[in-house]
Amino acid sequence: MPETLSPIAAAYAILLLIGMPALAALDARRGANLAEAAKHRRLLYVSVGASLVILALLTLGVAAWQDVPASALGWTVDDPGAAALRGLAVAVLGLALVWLITAVARLAGLRETAAVTLLMPRTAAEKRGFLMLSGIAAACEEYAYRGFGLWAITAWTGNAWLAAAVVSVSFGLGHGYQRLAGVLRATTLGMVLAATVIWTGSLFPAIVGHFWINAALGLGGWQYLHAEFDPVDIDDNPGNDEERR
Repeated sequence: MPETLSPIAAAYAILLLIGMPALAALDARRGANLAEAAKHRRLLYVSVGASLVILALLTLGVAAWQDVPASALGWTVDDPGAAALRGLAVAVLGLALVWLITAVARLAGLRETAAVTLLMPRTAAEKRGFLMLSGIAAACEEYAYRGFGLWAITAWTGNAWLAAAVVSVSFGLGHGYQRLAGVLRATTLGMVLAATVIWTGSLFPAIVGHFWINAALGLGGWQYLHAEFDPVDIDDNPGNDEERR
């Protein structure tokens, strides 16, 4: 990683790591109509996927403009088979941590929101759309956060682990709509993914792990993780999650 960081690259990193959580907080404060969105999950998946692709393209544009080598951002794979296995190991570890944090949060009395379960796929078509979104999210978010963000903060501070912490907190705050438990889950997963990139020098295991974590939760895992929410009741009465807790 380079020892210096251009002002433009630094400005974009700040915009990414502060601006994205700020936008998420603003949307949450405005009170996004999740009940309405849940009626059109496939369209929602397309919208979110398009937003993530735009984010990745903006990141790519800044990296190309500032002559940042692709390898510096983790676009390198020495052994695809080994990288895929590492990715699966990351997914297993990530899912275990998700369950542990959720269980501890529940014991601590931290209230969850039904928002994340409301947006999980129900039909076969929705599940296909969710799998596509999971792949897009894994590639685009890893590139933006654990690729450019991690590279930029490491170049700025000279400390990869400090950079990993900063990027992971930003990633976690971007999930603020899931409340404190969700922020803790996302921050922890972000740290695991960042550590994977630091140790391997590649984004590929993190992308594979990120995808399988999303896929496992979306294709049924959420029903076990959030068993306190009745899927049928959520669909029929999406606005009553406060009363059910």
